[in-house]
Amino acid sequence: MKKKNKVGAPVTKWTPEYLAEFEKKIIDYTDKTKVPILAEFAYQNNISREQLYQYPELTYAIKRLLLKKESQLEKFGLTKNSSMAIFSLKQLGWTDKSEITGKDGKDLINEVKITIVK
Repeated sequence: MKKKNKVGAPVTKWTPEYLAEFEKKIIDYTDKTKVPILAEFAYQNNISREQLYQYPELTYAIKRLLLKKESQLEKFGLTKNSSMAIFSLKQLGWTDKSEITGKDGKDLINEVKITIVK
């Protein structure tokens, strides 16, 4: 439910009914979009992404959207080896680490010799 402000944009009253409607909008968007993006949904609905996180009633729908995004990007990354999929997965908390060990799994020791020439 939106009501007109005397000045500026319409003000949304986040009633329990409106939150239930909005949760359904997020779920519908998630189901209809191949790779759902929370920022895109927020933009399309004229709201900030941060504001969506303020309502515990939307937690399930947001987590569902992020799970679908993660799974779709993982599939895309596995089939296309795309650096964008990797970048986006890192935004979801994934990491890639390289670990280099020496012979028999021991730590590598780097030695640097500096010779001073006069």
